[in-house]
Formats: sequence, structure tokens, C-alpha cells
Amino acid sequence: MNNIYKYGFALLAACVSAGALTSCGDWTEQESIDLVYNTPDKANPAQYAKYLEGIRQYRQTDHKLTYVWFNNPAGDQVTNTRAERVMALPDSVDFVVFNNPASLTETTISDMKEAREKKGMKFSYVIDFDAIKLAYLNHVATSTEENPFDVDFLDFVTDTASTTLAYAKKNGFDGIMIGYNGKNTSHLTAAELTEYKKQELVFIGIMSDWHARNPEMLIDFIGKPQNVANKDLVNDCHVLFLSESQSANSTYGFGMAVAMASVEGVPTDRFGVVTTYLDPSDEKIGHMVDGSLCITSLANWASGENVKAAGFTNTVYDYYNVAKPYPVLREAIQILNPSNL
Repeated sequence: MNNIYKYGFALLAACVSAGALTSCGDWTEQESIDLVYNTPDKANPAQYAKYLEGIRQYRQTDHKLTYVWFNNPAGDQVTNTRAERVMALPDSVDFVVFNNPASLTETTISDMKEAREKKGMKFSYVIDFDAIKLAYLNHVATSTEENPFDVDFLDFVTDTASTTLAYAKKNGFDGIMIGYNGKNTSHLTAAELTEYKKQELVFIGIMSDWHARNPEMLIDFIGKPQNVANKDLVNDCHVLFLSESQSANSTYGFGMAVAMASVEGVPTDRFGVVTTYLDPSDEKIGHMVDGSLCITSLANWASGENVKAAGFTNTVYDYYNVAKPYPVLREAIQILNPSNL
């Protein structure tokens, strides 16, 4: 982390403080006017260039990776607030996982290009088997005689997965995240097991085929890797995020997620744990059983454990802070990768 702060930290702190009203508050452009912001790149371009070089060098160091799930606006929406801007995220976020990968706004596309070139950020999105299955069941439930839905499930999986995979190159992502929980098959009947294996074979097979044809694209995983029968694809993944960590309300839960995934055939050197920030609609979300913030607790736990990455969802609500945007996320990254400030 030291390289990030080696160049221009004082400059950045001063500029953030001076420009707090423009960098932290929501803004809506109601008319076309020219605004001049006192941003670091304009205040001292040479020093800022050195700072960005430090950020890019940091990417190459051995550090705990930070993934942030990002609720980007869809392509037909207007980017109204800085909370919807990739460039407003903390510079030391390594990977941004988009929630809406199908259609991106011009602002988001521009931000991705700038963040990738200047800061070395990377971008991906999740293709989740359970989400595909839920979409299929919703189609079946709303099917009527006038508007029937008569599609085979495996055909639906194939079509949906193939369509979603196409976003990777079409929309300029650096890779994908494969979502698959599966299940413990020990209690399934013979018929259930046959059907289960068939579904997994199709989904994992599509992902494996895409990976083989696009080796330059990163692949991550989120789910229960212990439940994947053929673990070849699991072993090719950059990070294995453990979905069971998402429901943990204590550090014991994080440890249990790791323990349950540590089975034969699953590489234990690339586990990632993921948790969420607060949600104004539900006060229970984002807190551990002891009342502490899930994000902070995860960072403290992961800093001393053999995990490769930490993932944070719902962070849009952490943006809104008078002093500095994303204060809890910034603190978590600092805990994961301390500097000598």
C-alpha cells in the first residue's frame, strides 16, 4: 500500500478537502454549463501523474485484493450522481463488479477506460446459475394460454448464459465472475442426481468452453466451489469468493465458510470472502451480531487470514459522507493493506 501514498498524498488530501462540496455531494446537471473543479490532476498534473504511477505499481504488489460490487446505471438511464461514477470509487479498489453489465452509459464507458488506463482498475460481472434458474421459474409461473412459455430449462440456461457471456467483450470488461452454489448431493435420489449433474454439466461446460476460447479474460468464482463436481474450472479461477460468507454475522462465520470450502480438489490459496454495507431499508443488513459494521469486521478478520481477496457489496450508501466519500470502504482497504502513514 505504501506506493499509493508515496506520491502526492498530501496534495490529494488538500484537494479533496478544498473540493468537498463538489466531490462528495450529489449533483444533477439541469442545464449545460461549464464547471471548473479544483481536482488533483488540474492542481498539480506532474505530482498527480506520479501518484497514479504509484497506484499502478501497487497493483503489481502482493496485497489482498479489493472487489467492489457496483450498481451502475443501465444504458438508457442518466448518470445523475457521483455515487454512480466509477471514477469516484477509491483509487485502490482492484476490481469493480457491475450489477448491470448488459447496457452501459457513455459516462460509465468513459470512466472504465480512464480508470483502467490511469489506475489499473479491472471490471467484471457475475453470471449466476441460480439467477438464471430463478428467471426461468418466473417465466414458467407467469405463462398463460394466451402467452405460453414453453422452453426447455437447459435450452434456457444455454441461451441466457451465452447472451450474458457476450457482454464481456462487447462492453469492454476484463473478465467474468461465475456464480454457482450447487448442492450437497448425498441425499438426492438417483433421478434427482442425474438431473442435477446434467444441469451442472451444461452450465459449467458453457463457462469452461468460453474460458478456453478467451484465455486472456480473467475468471473469478462466487459460490460453493466444494459442490462443483469437475473442479478443473475452479482451479483456473483467479479468486474463489465463498457465497456462504455473505450471510455470516460474526467472524466465526467467515472462518466456517473457508473451512467448508477447503476440500480435496479446491485450491485454498485463492479464497475470497464477501460481505455487505448498510441498507437504509433494513437496519439489520450490514451489521454483525455484536453491532459492528460487517465491512470493517471482515477487513479486520481477513487482514490476518490466508485469504486472497475481500469483496464488498451495497457500498453506494457509503458514498454519502460530508468529509470524504466512501469512508468505511477506504478504512477497510487500509486495514487490509496497511501503509506507514
